Amino acid sequence: MARNWDPSTMKSTIKNITSSLVLCCLSSQVFASGFALLENNVTNLGLAYSGTAALGEDVSTNFYNAAALSRIEKNQVVLGVNVIQGDFDFDARSSNVSLLPATPVPGSQSDDPGTVVPVPNFHLGARIDDNWVFGFSVTSPFGLKSDYDRDGIARYMATKSEVITLNFSPSISYQPWRCISIGAGPDATWVKAKLEARVGTGNPVADGFQKNNAQGWGYGWHAGILYEWRDTTRVGLNYRSKINVHADGPSEILPPFVPGTPFAGATMTLQEVSARVVLPESITVSGYHELNEKIALTADVAWTNWSRFDALSLRFTPGSATGLDTTTIEQFKDTWRFALGGIYTLNNCWSFKAGLAFDETPTQDQTRTARIPDEDRTWVAIGAAYTLNKCWRFDVGYAHLFFKDATIDESAPNRSGAPFTLASQARLAGDYDSSANIVGIQMRYDFV
Repeated sequence: MARNWDPSTMKSTIKNITSSLVLCCLSSQVFASGFALLENNVTNLGLAYSGTAALGEDVSTNFYNAAALSRIEKNQVVLGVNVIQGDFDFDARSSNVSLLPATPVPGSQSDDPGTVVPVPNFHLGARIDDNWVFGFSVTSPFGLKSDYDRDGIARYMATKSEVITLNFSPSISYQPWRCISIGAGPDATWVKAKLEARVGTGNPVADGFQKNNAQGWGYGWHAGILYEWRDTTRVGLNYRSKINVHADGPSEILPPFVPGTPFAGATMTLQEVSARVVLPESITVSGYHELNEKIALTADVAWTNWSRFDALSLRFTPGSATGLDTTTIEQFKDTWRFALGGIYTLNNCWSFKAGLAFDETPTQDQTRTARIPDEDRTWVAIGAAYTLNKCWRFDVGYAHLFFKDATIDESAPNRSGAPFTLASQARLAGDYDSSANIVGIQMRYDFV
């Protein structure tokens, strides 16, 4: 029997949908350390991204520390891509709909939302004179793509998530003395997010469907310093500011088309949904030291101020929808990253790299979600570089990431008066056994 409903119930329903799904979409792409991408060159991939602010091997250093552009002798272009393949094997412990107490959600009890994602990058550098160097980078500092089974047990929390970012970073490097270089520049970041999930009606064969899209721009800046103690030893410090992102877009709800179910055959679209989010600032300290002509060591210590993100608010433009503004508590924590690496130079053509890193997650057990099943991870990486001639060099790298097992217990209060059994009215508990592989290839061209 179809439920009777009134405008106040409808308003409550829409509020639950938008708060649980649209907000989740925005937060997933920004506040998941496992998806805050370091992979913006291949030069450092084989080092597990150690020495990022001090290495300065090519113009891709513009993203990691613009000051190290001073080490670039020729005008140069770098183009590369990292392909990330994630495995997030999920096994459910329980899942139920709170609108129907003790009623389990039907569907497969296991899933793997992991996908394969290419992350391209582009960098160029031009030496202006003996002291000044210009750099420019197009990178993807944040990204997410996951795909759960549409009929699986997690469908009310998530089905498909996809986030694309582009960061544009012009920089200037200045070397006032032989041992000191400084660099800085602005950042413009474009974010596009897409999220889908099922919407329950109390009848598991008559689920609705939710689609969310949001995009927007944010702006910040970066600055760094490079100190070259001697020809064989240098230390770099890089700071990336917070970036305020304003994202907006439509949220479309497609109710079930089964006769007799609530809103059967109807279509609702909410326009002018907006949210302001903050990408937190980070500080990286890196070192580089040559033991001899053949062997060099690299190191990184990085801190990210994730704790500044405690809550996320969703707003509707007046006239689009009223009374639906929502705030979601996130409670992320600051993170540290530690990395060590080594470079072995075989001859003028070949060099080989290896690295190890430990990377913390900002998520906490009590607030972890199916869209962000993130945990601490350990990197093991190898790489190689081949110099063909005075103009061309090629880099390749591979890294395997071992994730700590993650658990989720995602739920929210029941709203028994609403006609939909929403994600915010369901509960999902389970465990993730996760890992990831990264393969990168890059080419460099020096203008001579």
